[in-house]
Amino acid sequence: MPSENKIDQETTDIVSPPEIVSSPEVETTKKTKKWCNLLEMDSDSPELAGDEAPRYSPNFRERYVELEELLEYAAENGKLDSMELAMEIKLIKKKLFYTPPEELGIDELCKTEAEMEELYSRISEIVAPVTLLTLRTTSSHYEVERTRWQSLFLGSGSVGRNFFRKMLWIVVALISVIFIKQYFIGSTAEEGSFSAFIDPFLYGALGALIYLYKDLTDSYIARTLNPKQLAANWLRIFMGALTGGILFHLFSSNLQEITIGPAAIGFIGGYGVDFFYKTLDKIIKAISPKTTPPGQHAAPVTAKQSQIEMLTKNLKEANNEEDKIVIRKLLEKV
Repeated sequence: MPSENKIDQETTDIVSPPEIVSSPEVETTKKTKKWCNLLEMDSDSPELAGDEAPRYSPNFRERYVELEELLEYAAENGKLDSMELAMEIKLIKKKLFYTPPEELGIDELCKTEAEMEELYSRISEIVAPVTLLTLRTTSSHYEVERTRWQSLFLGSGSVGRNFFRKMLWIVVALISVIFIKQYFIGSTAEEGSFSAFIDPFLYGALGALIYLYKDLTDSYIARTLNPKQLAANWLRIFMGALTGGILFHLFSSNLQEITIGPAAIGFIGGYGVDFFYKTLDKIIKAISPKTTPPGQHAAPVTAKQSQIEMLTKNLKEANNEEDKIVIRKLLEKV
């Protein structure tokens, strides 16, 4: 099973294409054959051409592997209207990996690479919003390689599955804290008690986790789960706890007639963090003085408006009646 290069392990595990190991025959060929084309000297190519290996730059191979992964997804989900696109992609494979190097000049090679990028753009539009990154995030072919104990807590599957494993342990930790507080510290919810203070924060984090599970499950199934956004999801758990606590402690004095506890208020606040943001923005805009946003200026004055303003000013300053009559006539004409 191909392994995954781990970049910024605390936030995301960015997957990379599986390494292709050359066979002993290929290694022997590399040592015995001398190639004059420098492109082939820069590669550990796939064994697509048998005895013709080695081939071109590893970048070509990796890019083509990415292209075929997108093509495979498009075909599996009925997004290909005809076989023309698939045939064009396979012709790229023929040129890069089956054509002898001496028959593929530099100009033809550059043209083929440009065609490959154009095909990549076309297939990306077809499968959007799914991308290569989101495909690999939810694919069983790209799993994180970890030790037994690490995989128990952090997971050893795809990046998406591992994130759900981490969320599971956070839920277990939250429920454990709530259980200990309830049965060992004290469960009184009277005003000023420790339970009344901490409950909104705990249940706010729990509400945020429930929302994340629902939202990320939909993204995982649709294969649009992007690992670059997972760091923001960890932050949402923190903001859910903070929002739940703030809502209760700010408005608890106004909710005395409502029979709803701090835990329920915290859970609702944590689940609806986005709604809290929008409501807070509306309140701030309603009570803030109206100011001209930066970058926006008053509408430019036209030549006609400038002339009218100048004549009006002259009319006010004129002391001679004849001058006033002339200025009024000019104003009428304008």
